[in-house]
Amino acid sequence: MSCRLVFILLCTSLAACASRQCLDTSGSAPGAALFRINCAGCHGTNAQGNGPIAEYIDAAVPDLTRISARNGGEFPAERVYRVIDGQSGSSLHGTRHMPVWGYEFFEPEANDAVAHQNAIDKVDRLVAYLRSIQELK
Repeated sequence: MSCRLVFILLCTSLAACASRQCLDTSGSAPGAALFRINCAGCHGTNAQGNGPIAEYIDAAVPDLTRISARNGGEFPAERVYRVIDGQSGSSLHGTRHMPVWGYEFFEPEANDAVAHQNAIDKVDRLVAYLRSIQELK
C-alpha cells in the first residue's frame, strides 16, 4: 500500500470519525447519513462505486444500487448485513478492504449489551438504506 493511499485512508477515517461523533452521538442517524459518513468515501455519494478513494483500492468497489439487479431482482438483506457487519465468510472483497463495521460501530462508552445493540441498529439502518436505493434496470 502506497504512502499516498495510507494518507488518504487515514484522512477519510479521521473525517468519518469526527462526523460520526457530530452526527451520530445518539446512535440514531438515518441510514442515508450513516452511508454518507462511513461508506461514500469508497462507494460514492450515489453508491455507484465511484467514491474519491475507489481508484486507490486494489479491488473493484461495487455499485451498491445494483445489488438487487445482480440477484435476480431480490435484495439479499441478510447477506448484505453480514458483509457490512464483517461476519461474511465470503471473499466478495478478496482481501477485506472494507472496514468491519460491526466493530467500528461498537461504542466502547456503552455497556456491552447496549453497544452491541447500537451496532446492530446501525447496520440495520444501512441495509434498509441500501434496499431503498436499488435500481433494477
